Amino acid sequence: MPKDTFFKLPTEKRELIERVAIEEFAEKSLQCASVNAIVHNAGIAKGSFYQYFENLEDLYKHIMGLIHEKKLELIQNLPLQTNGLDSFAYLERLIRASLAFELSYPQLSKVERRHNFENPIFSSIDPETGQRFSGDGRFHAFLQQGVYHEDIATWLDTDMAAYILTIVSQWISPYLLDRLKQDSVREISPDYDLNDSPLLHDLIQNLMDILMAGMSRDPQIRKDFYSK
Repeated sequence: MPKDTFFKLPTEKRELIERVAIEEFAEKSLQCASVNAIVHNAGIAKGSFYQYFENLEDLYKHIMGLIHEKKLELIQNLPLQTNGLDSFAYLERLIRASLAFELSYPQLSKVERRHNFENPIFSSIDPETGQRFSGDGRFHAFLQQGVYHEDIATWLDTDMAAYILTIVSQWISPYLLDRLKQDSVREISPDYDLNDSPLLHDLIQNLMDILMAGMSRDPQIRKDFYSK
């Protein structure tokens, strides 16, 4: 966590340091990033850096926290369905938020992708229950709720599904944006309206078809998918 001195800086200077750090971490891993490069590009003394942060890792954690904050803002600003969200509508909402993040904050997205690449997902065992966990623990809870609410099939291997959903959530956005750039006649700029794109709607619907065909409790959904 940055020191109080960092948060007491003028907003312009604080945002400059953050922007320079994001550029550094987007191109280099934490192990290869340089305090010297950051202070040089930000135009601050090296001694000042250590007045703001304990070390380089402290700054890195701050940038990762910014990623979380920006994603939270984006998902909160997405329009909500009036009839509520079932499990798959919630998944689609997460994917749209991830796309909006990729489009709005390309450098932060690069930082996150580098972090995900350099920190692969491993399975772990809960020492108290002996239960196996793979991927993002939040997907485990999500899937269990989906089973409880009868959206997700009871036969589903939730550990494997949580792992797959974690991989999808981390890597699908660059693919979808690349497809948009290839197939769209419109420029894909930061102000591109993701909610008013028939092409994106079709891409996401195809993705949701795949997920629903594999995980839905309703056999008719799977039957409809495979009969297309």
